[in-house]
Amino acid sequence: MDKKQVIDLSLELKAIARDLSFLSHPRYPLDELLLLFPEHRNFLSHLSDHAHPFSVDGGDKKRKINSLFQKLLMADIPHQLKKTFSDRLNEYETLLHMMENFGKRAFYDGCLKLYGTSDDISLSPHFSNFLKEIQKDLLPEKVSENISAEEGLKYLKIKLSEVFHPDDFEVKYSHSLLSDSSAGRRTLKLNPHKVYSQGQLNIFLVHEGWAHLGTSLNGAYQENNPWLGIWSPKTTSLQEGLALCSELISGHMNAERWNKVVIRHLASAMAERGSSILDVYQFLLHHELNDLDALKLSLRIFRGVPLEGGMAFTKELLYLHGLVTLLLHLSFYKTDLKSLWVGKMSFDEHIMLMDQWAIMDPQLKYFPMELEQPDVLQRLEELKIIAQRIFRSSDKDHPECP
Repeated sequence: MDKKQVIDLSLELKAIARDLSFLSHPRYPLDELLLLFPEHRNFLSHLSDHAHPFSVDGGDKKRKINSLFQKLLMADIPHQLKKTFSDRLNEYETLLHMMENFGKRAFYDGCLKLYGTSDDISLSPHFSNFLKEIQKDLLPEKVSENISAEEGLKYLKIKLSEVFHPDDFEVKYSHSLLSDSSAGRRTLKLNPHKVYSQGQLNIFLVHEGWAHLGTSLNGAYQENNPWLGIWSPKTTSLQEGLALCSELISGHMNAERWNKVVIRHLASAMAERGSSILDVYQFLLHHELNDLDALKLSLRIFRGVPLEGGMAFTKELLYLHGLVTLLLHLSFYKTDLKSLWVGKMSFDEHIMLMDQWAIMDPQLKYFPMELEQPDVLQRLEELKIIAQRIFRSSDKDHPECP
């Protein structure tokens, strides 16, 4: 294998991927939303209208994609790695098609191709049993004083510095978040307009910090495998499954948090089955989300699709779908969490990496030591057993099982 070619091809892949995270900065039909939610005029006025174009040169991206396809044909790299690069290029082409069809049926078709549908797992009775099995051992969130965003920012910086070198990351406010927190390549972002509980901050620490930020930093550290530092849509399922699993085994998942994860999933499935954004909003209010949080989650679910229902931005399903797949994947391949922390990858890419581990030699710079504690590893084993027991009769339908 020509390692220099892997590096050069990775850099071209990175250039193509740049600016394709437009789904994190969506556009909306603001006139329609203002009619539906006049009480949220102040918040909606800060969103981008769907008529505002994305700053991506689609034609140039497609030319670069075709050029890299041609280079892959002649590249002196393992066939499995060629397939990894080719699959990612196909995903980027799908993203471009979605960008060109924002707000239309074709956008939803792209979601189904990249992220799947609620039908994939959710309709199985095994899935419902899995959710109930997890829920029964979760405790309510401990009562704590409200913590300001300023104090929360300081806390997250201190706790992340216990895992990552302070020069490698930053924690800052973001005024445009549809969620309370998110992670970028080297940044954890916090919504400055809210107050937080200690439990919420610990969830941000584990989910956005340890998992998403940690795998980003490790991916950027891969000198011989820069592709592990590059995002692609199919990496989302493993990423969200890993983050949710980390919450569970570290003991930071509580009953309230789990209920919100499940409600988000159910609301996304409702949208696919015909519920409008107003129906979903009312459903979320009924399940005790406050009105602004209910609106923000509704907007995430209807990102890029018509508001009248029958479609959804199905990435929101990947938290729970990813968790189930992750637990079965760990069980079937007899692997550990550390091998998943080396960068951004899909489940198929992780299988390829395990096959080529000695040749590719991925490095692990950061890993949360708390996830190596005996009680944490024991909780992971218990989760894997639960997943195997509940899903064993439907293993033939699962992509990770023979």
